[in-house]
Amino acid sequence: MNELLEHPDELQRMHAVATPAARLRVIKQRLAGTHGETGSTRLVTVVSAVEALARSLVVHSAGRPSSTAEMRHRQFRTSGPVELVEEVLRLRGAKSGLEHFDRDAWELFEVATRYRDLIVHECTSIGPDRHPHLIAATEAVLRGLVELAGLEARPKAVG
Repeated sequence: MNELLEHPDELQRMHAVATPAARLRVIKQRLAGTHGETGSTRLVTVVSAVEALARSLVVHSAGRPSSTAEMRHRQFRTSGPVELVEEVLRLRGAKSGLEHFDRDAWELFEVATRYRDLIVHECTSIGPDRHPHLIAATEAVLRGLVELAGLEARPKAVG
């Protein structure tokens, strides 16, 4: 029973100290496991993926020692996905989310985060006609974060 009670704290510490590249590997595994899922479950997972990666990018931003990662993670633990993405953009000298990403994608991502919260906290679901647009927009924001952070930069050919 004690192990079960202590595991959430251990998991939280592991995520706090993991680098953004390590977090992205876990996020990709989680997303790959949900490709068969549709609707509200997939939306919750994709929004949470953006939130997790953005939090890691904030916690491990340039100039911040890794020894303070747990403390910074606690500071941003209750920040939402939109706030975290905006902070990543600010820390990296990029424009706001509305300007950095495709306008429609950003606005749909903002709405997707609200739907995610409603699905999780109000035990509800949304119409199936909404899922594809919200999921696509959220995936676009996730790809944009990955690109901005250079987490999947391909080696350049030397020639």
